[in-house]
Amino acid sequence: MSKLSTPLSASLDALPNAIVAASILPFVTSTDWLNFRLQSRKFYEIVHGHDVGAALQGFGDDVGATQQQNEDEESKALWCLALVRDYRFDYRFEHQKGDEEDDGCRPLMYQTMRCNPDPDDEINPFLSTSNVFTASTAFISWKHWRKIDICLHHDEHGQQFDVSPSAQLVGPYFLRAAFLWRKIEQFCSDESLTGDLGPMIQSTLHPGVRFGRSLVEEGYQDGKLSAFKAVYSFYAGQSLGDRDGMVLPGLFGGYNVYDHLSHSCWSSPEVLTGSKVVVTKDVNDLKLTVFDVESGDLGIYFRSTRSRTPGTKAVRYGNSDDQILRWFENHANLLQKYSVGRLTPGGFKSILRYPSLNDPTNCSRAVTRGVEVVASSIYAVEIGGMFVFSIRMRMLRPEEPDYMSPEERGFDTCQLVSRYWRITHGGEVEEVRGAGVVGYYPLLSEGDHESLVSDDGGRTFHEEDSGEGIREKYFSYQSCTDGEEGSMEGYLQFKAGSILGGAGEVFDVRVAPFPLKFPQCCQY
Repeated sequence: MSKLSTPLSASLDALPNAIVAASILPFVTSTDWLNFRLQSRKFYEIVHGHDVGAALQGFGDDVGATQQQNEDEESKALWCLALVRDYRFDYRFEHQKGDEEDDGCRPLMYQTMRCNPDPDDEINPFLSTSNVFTASTAFISWKHWRKIDICLHHDEHGQQFDVSPSAQLVGPYFLRAAFLWRKIEQFCSDESLTGDLGPMIQSTLHPGVRFGRSLVEEGYQDGKLSAFKAVYSFYAGQSLGDRDGMVLPGLFGGYNVYDHLSHSCWSSPEVLTGSKVVVTKDVNDLKLTVFDVESGDLGIYFRSTRSRTPGTKAVRYGNSDDQILRWFENHANLLQKYSVGRLTPGGFKSILRYPSLNDPTNCSRAVTRGVEVVASSIYAVEIGGMFVFSIRMRMLRPEEPDYMSPEERGFDTCQLVSRYWRITHGGEVEEVRGAGVVGYYPLLSEGDHESLVSDDGGRTFHEEDSGEGIREKYFSYQSCTDGEEGSMEGYLQFKAGSILGGAGEVFDVRVAPFPLKFPQCCQY
């Protein structure tokens, strides 16, 4: 875009304001408007509206009032244009709530945020969700986006460095990032969902940083970084390892099946190879989520726990430049559907990646004679592309729905004897029967259980050490099945009383159908 010279500015003084605003200024850079406004009061009013002019010279009739309103509309249109072309807001879709605007219903482009301009501040984040606000004018919104842009794309001497269009600041991406991080903050602070785990996760998050100049120094200035910068500006990874002997909980949670433990943390960006940057890592380094700076794609790098051979799997969230943002938004939404528990008996607390009852589409629940069974599954690419299913069982307590008293159900305790599964996938039906579940024969009582293990097929039992007396309210176990989409259902056979307790009725507890399906947002 061309710049306004002083002689040209002088010649524009004779033109009507509407002509200057509609036919000339749109072809000039937004920053040059700031110089143009200093040429005269008239130009200032074109750029910023009539408030300043009205203060200097009032209008005493309706014509003047109409002129003031029109000039204010011209100023608003200019700065909305600046937000569209400089920071990729889309004005065509900004007025879906109606043409009238008030403080509670302003266009998206009026949403902006204050940034931390100090590049040496390692305590406070570059951007914070609490600093998002609705600007009173389009210019004020643009001014704050401009400040963020300067912080991201100027060196220590104030000189702007060039970045490709795919790496430029995109205002809507930053607003989406603020919204997803606010969801995560709310999840962490909701004691009913996370207990003491949420605050612990929050305490591990590193303050957001400006990944602008550092990425250029790495040679990534032409990468697809717009969404990447937005996500990392609020929080920039997690502390890993132990704290006071406790494993720090990962933001992306995990699951446990047989000898495979997955527990993923939000990673500070680190180059894996070439254009590949690690964004999540497993505590055992068996799985990494990797962002490709050049293509904008996400991938899962893994070593199979069975073959130990390295592998990779592409994870596609559409075909746009904001894949990393879409992926993170999906996780922020799913947090409300996960539960919190221990990945292993007596182990550390974590976000459990299996869908919970907060997600009834992907999680089933059935109650038989006061025994509740909750079932769901997740797709695990890193163990050969299999579905890991989680079965959680317990005897309900008096204050809970579907409770039955000991007299109604006919027993005080009951013990698992065997299992039966009917698995439908790939157009075929597979049936599985077996004693116990992965070596366990849990004994259930109201609000409690004993994790009994048998090494001789159910003839003798001993209770597994739960670690420091820690025991979940339900007994859960995980297993896996082939990675073809389908569904699974069945029943668990229990004996009233206990297996070694003499005569007791054997009865079936239903496991309602639950889906085996790939994540909706991913294309594997």
